[in-house]
Amino acid sequence: MRPSSPVSRKAFLPRQRAGFRQARQFFSRHLSVPLVALVTLGSGIINLSSAGSPALRERFQIVREVFPLEFLHISRSVSLLAGFGLVIASLNILKRKRRAYQLVAVLAGLSMVFHLTKGLDYEEALFSALLLSLLLLNRHQFTVRSSVPDLRAGLERLGLALGVALAYGVAGFWFLDRSQFGINFRAVDALQRTLLYLTLQGDPRLKPLRPFADWFLDSLYLISGIAISYAVFAIFRPVVYQYRTLPRERTHARAIVEKHGRSALDFFKLWPDKSYFFSHTFQSFLAYRVGGRFAMVLADPVGPAEEIEGIVRDFSRLCRENDWHLAFHQVLPDFLPIYQNLGYGRIKVGDEAVVDLVHFSLEGREMKKVRHYVNQLEKSGIRAVLFPPPLTEDILRQAQAVSDEWLNTPGRRERSFTLGMFDADYLRSTPLYAAISQREEMLAFMNIIPSYRKGETTIDLMRYRPGAPNGIMDYLFVRIFLHAREQGYARFSLGMAPLAGFQEKEEATMEERAIHFFLQKLNFLFSFSGLRQYKAKFATIWEPRYTVYRNALDLPRLALALGKVAEVEN
Repeated sequence: MRPSSPVSRKAFLPRQRAGFRQARQFFSRHLSVPLVALVTLGSGIINLSSAGSPALRERFQIVREVFPLEFLHISRSVSLLAGFGLVIASLNILKRKRRAYQLVAVLAGLSMVFHLTKGLDYEEALFSALLLSLLLLNRHQFTVRSSVPDLRAGLERLGLALGVALAYGVAGFWFLDRSQFGINFRAVDALQRTLLYLTLQGDPRLKPLRPFADWFLDSLYLISGIAISYAVFAIFRPVVYQYRTLPRERTHARAIVEKHGRSALDFFKLWPDKSYFFSHTFQSFLAYRVGGRFAMVLADPVGPAEEIEGIVRDFSRLCRENDWHLAFHQVLPDFLPIYQNLGYGRIKVGDEAVVDLVHFSLEGREMKKVRHYVNQLEKSGIRAVLFPPPLTEDILRQAQAVSDEWLNTPGRRERSFTLGMFDADYLRSTPLYAAISQREEMLAFMNIIPSYRKGETTIDLMRYRPGAPNGIMDYLFVRIFLHAREQGYARFSLGMAPLAGFQEKEEATMEERAIHFFLQKLNFLFSFSGLRQYKAKFATIWEPRYTVYRNALDLPRLALALGKVAEVEN
């Protein structure tokens, strides 16, 4: 076989270097942190194992000549606590937590020293040195800040802490030499004794025969106390994300919405359940709420089009640093290329139903049933009345009674995030369109809110008495459409019909089609199609709405997070 020419070798070397560089980048990005987490876990287990087993006699005699016995017990206790801490911290190392990195670096340094002072365990000390070296080499990877945990996270840490303590005790009794207690412990014996010591009861029948056995029993009390303290701290830390939105920030957000708003949802970005993130120019913002370690952004950012990509990029970085998942819910199609450019996936979550007020009419076969309701209700003496703000106390009391009856129907409750809730101060400030009976009783109402799309108006609350005549809401809709057209509006938003399917020639990803197919099979539970059919009586324009997300694996959590952020806080 002929040797390769110098020219071919020169051509090969750059490609080889490029391959090595790509492999190094892949390792650094995807494998280095899991490796550090694995070594952290291994170091913790080694510490626990080393602390729970007697030192080699020859090495122990050498150390005894330098350090007193009390110091050797302290060294062993420090190794035990360091091992416990390393096992617990390995999970947060995997999450790239900055605080975990700092803690593990300290524990690795202590372990390296105290492995040597408790029994010249240089093998364990070398492993701790390896961990410390890996930490230093990958120090730039740990940028995630620790967020305030919720109750679930606290319970998970409780289970982990008690599991580590239990494993340490059982393994210690199981592997101890008969010379320590004069007992050859079986697995059941080891478990029973461990539970007695971890619950701080102890076992008076156990008689230590050697100093190490005495220390081992004390170490069970020590690790039990540390595990309980750690778990209590984890559970009882503040568990609610605190919104720190200043009044001036909300005022500034309102000014941006009035200048750059583009949809009916922009009104709900000004509600007090939202937090704000502003661009560095303070000309743009996005409104979000945190639930289940998810930052859920309501629709698109608001501001000049040229700033949208920058604010999405900056907020994504903030979420990574806070260890939050991230999604933008009910975004318009306009900025989808920007999200996709930044690596986000998308899923269509529905269509916004819009009534074309210019061409709206009660004429025609399709409107026969609605026309019948309107005529029948007006013949019975029911009329539609517009109450301008500020609403009187009497009107508010009547609206409250209607709302209470509506909410008492099984399956109904107040929600937030993408819509408002019954609040006297809120309702007082909005126009109220109500159906009034011949006896001057309020049967149903809708409150009108601004849409920040030019030429469009919309409503928020739609509530009626369960005993109201059939077609009462159809009647109110017709009257409010005609009133809005008289006011010069061209469009009326009926809100989103969730999971309404795909329009003709509409492109959809495989994930979208799969999720829509699955949820449409559950229509008997959620009645998605029923909501679309109702809105289709009036709507002639259907505009797609999407949720964009960073990782397809986030989708199940995203659904749960949407439920959490929509919950009304009592």
